[in-house]
Amino acid sequence: MRLLTLVGIGGVGKSRLARQVCGELERSGTDVRVVELAGAAGPEAALALLTEALPTPPAEGVAPHVVLAENLEAVLPLAPALGELLAEHPRLTVLATSRAAGRLTDEHLHRVRPLDVTDGAAARELFLWHARRVAYQGSLDAHEHTVTAICRQLEGHPLALVIAARQLAALPAEALLARLREGWSLTMQGPVDLSDRHRSMGRVLDDSVTALSPATRQLLSRLSVFEDRFTYAAAVDVLDEESADETLWEGVSELVAHELLHPATGGGTGIGFRMPGVVREYARRLLKDGAGAQIADALRGAHARHFGGRVLDGHDEHGTAAEDWARRVEEELPDVRAALRFLIDSADHRALDLAAALRGHWLGRGRLHEGIGLLDEVLALPATGEGTARLRAREAHAVLTGAASSYAHALTALQECADGWQEAGETTARARTLVDLAAAEFEAHGFDRAEPLYQEAIAVLDEAGDRWWAARARSLLGASAAATETHRALAKTALDEAVRGFRELGESTWTHVPYQQLGRMLYEEGHDVQAVALLSEGLGLAQRNGDDWNASVFLNLLADVRLSRGEAGRAGGHHLDSLRLVEGIGARPRYVWCLEGLAACLDDLGETPYAARLVGLSRAVRSRLTLDGWVEFPARAIDLSSIQWSLSRPVFERLCAEGAKLTVGDILAEVPPLLATKRAPSPRRERRRRHPDGLTGREAEVLRLIASGATSRAIASELFISIETVGRHISNLYRKIGVSSRAEATAHAIRSGLLEE
Repeated sequence: MRLLTLVGIGGVGKSRLARQVCGELERSGTDVRVVELAGAAGPEAALALLTEALPTPPAEGVAPHVVLAENLEAVLPLAPALGELLAEHPRLTVLATSRAAGRLTDEHLHRVRPLDVTDGAAARELFLWHARRVAYQGSLDAHEHTVTAICRQLEGHPLALVIAARQLAALPAEALLARLREGWSLTMQGPVDLSDRHRSMGRVLDDSVTALSPATRQLLSRLSVFEDRFTYAAAVDVLDEESADETLWEGVSELVAHELLHPATGGGTGIGFRMPGVVREYARRLLKDGAGAQIADALRGAHARHFGGRVLDGHDEHGTAAEDWARRVEEELPDVRAALRFLIDSADHRALDLAAALRGHWLGRGRLHEGIGLLDEVLALPATGEGTARLRAREAHAVLTGAASSYAHALTALQECADGWQEAGETTARARTLVDLAAAEFEAHGFDRAEPLYQEAIAVLDEAGDRWWAARARSLLGASAAATETHRALAKTALDEAVRGFRELGESTWTHVPYQQLGRMLYEEGHDVQAVALLSEGLGLAQRNGDDWNASVFLNLLADVRLSRGEAGRAGGHHLDSLRLVEGIGARPRYVWCLEGLAACLDDLGETPYAARLVGLSRAVRSRLTLDGWVEFPARAIDLSSIQWSLSRPVFERLCAEGAKLTVGDILAEVPPLLATKRAPSPRRERRRRHPDGLTGREAEVLRLIASGATSRAIASELFISIETVGRHISNLYRKIGVSSRAEATAHAIRSGLLEE
């Protein structure tokens, strides 16, 4: 290579890398000369400095020379002369650092990028190395989550991490993170012995942006409207640059050459780019200072129109089209969020349509509370009449509320939505709402109140030819019937019909729901082998489709079956695999199921203290996400009572407090050895195989608590379920054991040995 240029944004570590390479070369006997070009008075002076550093053209047989040219961007305005200089020295190699590519014939580029923040280890190490110099008295180890968030906020940029670490002399870690999120990283000052051009990220970017043409500087500021990866076609649409397409492409190419824009792979079709976060912050200041608030708002409006349109396009599709839509929304999520935020802040009623269309995304990805919060804001916008858009938004809010806590909490809102569709004469829309209303009635008042609503909805949907919603209605009807003891035949029929309906539509994602319910029914009826086979088939299907959400559900259900069979180690492995998946997709409510399931497995393996810590972390997650009354899967029961009863109350609470400080990353690292070393179930934990009288695990828990004197409200608090659900469980268990009072139930629990377990 005649010219190898280490190119990257200022402060990324080009010089450090180049000098380490040169040190290796010198130790191997290569002659290396270093020339610093940053202080030159102009391109001509920089070229003269470089020329002086070059050796006389060597004779044949003389060892080649290497010149390290620091800050080659100082010479780039005279790039042709630089090319001629290289041609005059055929045995010379130039290793250069530069903030921009020279685009010479003989130039090879090595792009130096920030530290990887996927696992964040290297970025955290660099940050902590400098942070401990100014905050050595405090314990930074207790702020691992915050430190990781700081590194991700700064996208692993080395100089930015060094500068941010110095701020801990005056700010606690949490305050520093909040300040960075507000966009303060450009003005923060680093150590005083840094060069002037590296004293702050704002100064670093001043040098890079000054080298751009005026038109490209303007383009940089306008492209800052994008939050993450964007396609060239999106830039044309949002910037309205179709008439100047060639000029736009030249500007984008210049920004890429100066490392202010990076080519970005993924994200479907189209040429993609991404602006680094610190560059975006700088560019937005340029836009505000240069174009003014009016033009900035116009750009944000065009951005909202573009990404809002992409969400609305296909949000009601099913089958493979729905999977494509979900993938697209996830890939463009930062910009979709920004689009919705702009519409809300502008009191634009298009926010109603966009928020309602995102219902499927928030449900599918487990971002329930994000959706509820944004829908709260959308529905607080000044009303201009209910309209269908507001009805859809209200219905989305009710459904998310039901999924996040209890459908009983959404019952009134869903009934009002159904009445609204009735008044509007929208019979099919009303039937769709009845499906969710039936699920809420089941949660609040039981199957007898829910079944007529399901059947009415199915009749209307069948007549309207709305096959997907008809299949979904049958799926939920079957799931509700499966939770009863007297409607098992109806449950199997409805679930089988739902599977057929979804398959005929080419739908794979929603086929999982009937599979999960049928598998659970087989397990509850004592057909463990068939249950494992069906759930394993569903797991394989979800994995082949890349559906981490449903793969996680199947893993947890398989774990429940294996735990009941005494296979606590394998069950724990399933819960752990599920936790890895939900950590990857950010489905935080699912943490609860995984953590509580893992706790039950570790308790069976004799690791009760660590199981108590997992209970503490689960409690903390419930508290942070306001999931105190939430049960994710219908009739799912994980018995955690023995963990508390095996330990004294003070010890249990102390371990829970310790667990609340753990992270999911800690669990993924610490639990595998516990599962690997303890495979045989403890004899005292044989209790989970089957409960007497056909009681489900949850009903047995309720009966034990009744026998211990707990009120219905106390039971609801202990088991994190609604008081309405407690009432339904009590009715069911009274019927199964043939009693009619708490005294009789207590006597039955004592005779059955439930209090001894």
